[in-house]
Amino acid sequence: MTRRFALKINQHFYYGWIILLVSALSAYFASPGQTYAISAFIDSYILEFNYSRTVISGLFSGATMLSGFLMILVGKSVDRFGQRKAMVTAGLLLFLATLFSSYTAGITMIFISFFLLRFLGQGALTLIPNSLVPQWFEEKRALAFSLMSFGIILGNLSVPILNTFLIESLGWSAAWRVWSLAILLIFVPLAAFFVIDKPEAIGLLPDNAKALEAHEVASEFEKMKRASFTLSQAVRIKEFWFIGTISAIISLVTTGIMFHFYSLMGTKGIAPTTSSMIFGLIALPGFTIPLVANTITRRFLPKHILFFILFFMAADLMYLILLDSTPGATLFVLIYGFFLSLQNTAIGLLWAKYFGRFYLGSILGAATVFIVMGSSFGPVPLGLSYDMTGSYTTALWVSVVVMIVGMGMALSLKDPHRKI
Repeated sequence: MTRRFALKINQHFYYGWIILLVSALSAYFASPGQTYAISAFIDSYILEFNYSRTVISGLFSGATMLSGFLMILVGKSVDRFGQRKAMVTAGLLLFLATLFSSYTAGITMIFISFFLLRFLGQGALTLIPNSLVPQWFEEKRALAFSLMSFGIILGNLSVPILNTFLIESLGWSAAWRVWSLAILLIFVPLAAFFVIDKPEAIGLLPDNAKALEAHEVASEFEKMKRASFTLSQAVRIKEFWFIGTISAIISLVTTGIMFHFYSLMGTKGIAPTTSSMIFGLIALPGFTIPLVANTITRRFLPKHILFFILFFMAADLMYLILLDSTPGATLFVLIYGFFLSLQNTAIGLLWAKYFGRFYLGSILGAATVFIVMGSSFGPVPLGLSYDMTGSYTTALWVSVVVMIVGMGMALSLKDPHRKI
């Protein structure tokens, strides 16, 4: 049924755009597992269960780290069963996870809740669309990635407000149940009906290049397979480790800054209320990425784009060290937000370009471990810097140096893509 519907739609416009829309929805419905969504529940847990903020934070970090290591299994499942089955399964399990979270009582259940939310939301429902979109787009892959990021951007902008409203109106338990119903009744049916793993499966090629005859489909799959690296092959290449390390660096620095943002702004003389308004601006530059992504990626190699992203992020961190005003902090966040959004597109392009499409799920699953490890340890350097020196300056300078190391890694990247 989905095949017939897709081919009928494709007579009018490329079915890949439907895939892109569902992928963006996946990124949005991954929100229950994102830090910006869970953070709205933390104060309720502290009041309800009388645990310290340190205990809750420790549970969150431990659950995040454990979920990250298991992403390799998710990636392999995507390659084995396909994106459609993986997305529907992850959606159903996230429905159960949010429902379970509504019954949370005690430290063990909080840890399990955090683990399930991070594993299925931040992990699976973010990984799967990142492996699905490159199957359907090649020439327009940069545009597709940047448009898919709208799901993340809208989540950043709307979910904290929505969660706060639900908690204040209905209570934290009912808020989780609202999410469980939304996932079950909206997201899961859309994923089940509309998602098709690869265009070749219905006789199409990426970007709607041409329609395939039945006898050509197997040939295209074999051609794609020969041009792709398995995970075991990818880990033998320095590019896998360098791109992963760069991802970890950006995740580590960004998570650290966001975790300590209010305190960091306080050292600049900026009040918490003002800081909260500035904080939300980090998502806004993402709306401009589709306007520039195709132009940038057509004119520059992905490794050069990544180099300049790291360069401007490092320069912005140096600016952060020196700024001492609200306008300065606003400018810092807008610049950082722009290059943070651009790096999501650039790194997504690199994985697909360098390692191919056929085993992309496994490779992205392994790559997610780098990101999660970075985010798990991100708050530590800045926290140590403040506790030992009374300032974040030392850790920020270390972050600049680490970004420079990443720049060197970016320049050393070489396309390992095998000849067909």
